[in-house]
Amino acid sequence: MNSRQGPIVIMADDDDDDCMLARDAFEQSNAQGTICCLEDGAELMDYLFRAGKYAAEAHAPLPALILLDLNMPRKDGREVLAEIKANPVFRDIPIVVLTTSREVRDLIFSREMGANAFITKPGTFDEWVGMMRSLARDWLRACP
Repeated sequence: MNSRQGPIVIMADDDDDDCMLARDAFEQSNAQGTICCLEDGAELMDYLFRAGKYAAEAHAPLPALILLDLNMPRKDGREVLAEIKANPVFRDIPIVVLTTSREVRDLIFSREMGANAFITKPGTFDEWVGMMRSLARDWLRACP
C-alpha cells in the first residue's frame, strides 16, 4: 500500500476530493503512519479479509484506525460498520464515522453499532488538519 512506517489508517470514502484532503491533512498534521483511501465498503472488506487485490498482503497488519463514510456505492458504511463490529477478528479496530450526514438517526445508529466516534466532515483544510491531529493523538499514539 505505502512504504511509510507506523500505523495504517484506512479511509473508506467514494469522494476522491475528500480522500485527497484527508491524505494532505494527515501529512500536514505530522501524524505518524500512513493513510490509505479505499473507494467503498466492499473494497474495505476485501482489504480486511485480504481478498481480491489484497490477497498478497496476507501478513500486513490490520489498520490502527478506520475512517468510514456512511454513503457509498456497492456497500455503504452502515453495512460495513455492522459487519466489522460483529466479527471478533476486527471488532476492536477503532472506527470513526466521517460523513457529511448531520442526521441524528445516523449518529444513533453509528453509536449503537459500536463506532468509536461520529464526525461531520470538516469544511476547511485547516479543520481537516486539526481533525487529523486530534484523531492521531486519540487513536494512533499507542500503536507501535
